[in-house]
Amino acid sequence: MRSANRVRAALRASEGALRRAVFASSHIRDTLIAQRELVDRYRAAGHEPPDLTAYELRVFSQNGEDGVIAELLRRCGVGNKFFVEFGVENGSECNTAFLAHTMGWSGIYFEPHAPSYEALEFRYRNNPRVTALPHAITAENVAERFAAAGVPDEPDILSIDIDGNDYWIWKALDGFRPRIVIIEYNSALDPAVPLVQPYGQAQGWDHSSGYSASLAALEVVAKQKGYRLAHTESIGANAFFVREDLASGLPTEVPRRAANFAFSGAGWHPAPKHPPEWHRP
Repeated sequence: MRSANRVRAALRASEGALRRAVFASSHIRDTLIAQRELVDRYRAAGHEPPDLTAYELRVFSQNGEDGVIAELLRRCGVGNKFFVEFGVENGSECNTAFLAHTMGWSGIYFEPHAPSYEALEFRYRNNPRVTALPHAITAENVAERFAAAGVPDEPDILSIDIDGNDYWIWKALDGFRPRIVIIEYNSALDPAVPLVQPYGQAQGWDHSSGYSASLAALEVVAKQKGYRLAHTESIGANAFFVREDLASGLPTEVPRRAANFAFSGAGWHPAPKHPPEWHRP
């Protein structure tokens, strides 16, 4: 009887988590659509928004990244219509899926988790422009993997979301100069204080807020590489950086956002039981 009760309790918890995820997804999409409509009304009255928040829209991205990418490409121009993204799981929700599905772009996905890779590879099996590869990306192999996969020297978009070594991989990437870099940051950390999780080749994420790097840490490596912060989206998950030579048309105001899960004002993840020994770049 106790075993049956435990199973029922686990099923109820799983169903509750699924309902919350579906609600959050729907709420984000509905909010962004309503926001865009209301911004248009303000524009009609002569009031322009100060940053790129008004352009956030969601089709395949987790939050409003799809719309921000479109606006950055409009302002900065399009190069070779090539993207690279890793940390996409099965590809159903990621930053470049709209470019691959709808806009006919070419690109490379890296996904080392076997079941996710199988689904991702199946998704793009008949698309000659998109390649899925089952490789883990590390600071030691990122340039080698890019070269072997045929990534051009200046892809339009590089998107990194691996919940840990994001900062270190971007820092280690030499020989490639993406026009736009989208990278997840830890919005539970003070966005003005540069902190980064120590590098670990096989580190596992415990689903707490003790992971990756603060926004300020990413701004440090961005400046070293010649990039400017262009936007952080409303939920506080991803930061957008644009190469300095392409950044003349960007807004002068850039929001540096804390966590705002599903526009609830809440954080994304609980505090870690064992906080990392944060490194200051």
